[in-house]
Amino acid sequence: MINPATKAVSNEMVATPSRWLQLFDPPADAVYSIEAAAKLAGVPRRTILVYCKHRLLSPLFGTGAEGYSFDGDGIRSLRRIEALRTVCGDDFTGIRIILDLTRELERLQAGPSRTGVFRST
Repeated sequence: MINPATKAVSNEMVATPSRWLQLFDPPADAVYSIEAAAKLAGVPRRTILVYCKHRLLSPLFGTGAEGYSFDGDGIRSLRRIEALRTVCGDDFTGIRIILDLTRELERLQAGPSRTGVFRST
């Protein structure tokens, strides 16, 4: 269940080929347990563990005895993986390639100040 005080999930809906998704806009410092992540993404806990095993998803470091934890970026990645599975099925290698290329594209679109590359004019 989503805590209304955190407003972690927007009321706005987005169409996808297989279902409607709520936009996810968590607080910057939010950390979610694997159980909460599973509920937010609508996937079983075991599926998240499979994604971590195949290096599609990385839990936060230092989670300790509490188990796996994820931040807002982790939840967004989980939802992105689920959307890609509707197209790619269980091709985890293909999904990982798409995720890596998407991250690289986002990094390049962020501009030279964030990539460490400076252009002289």
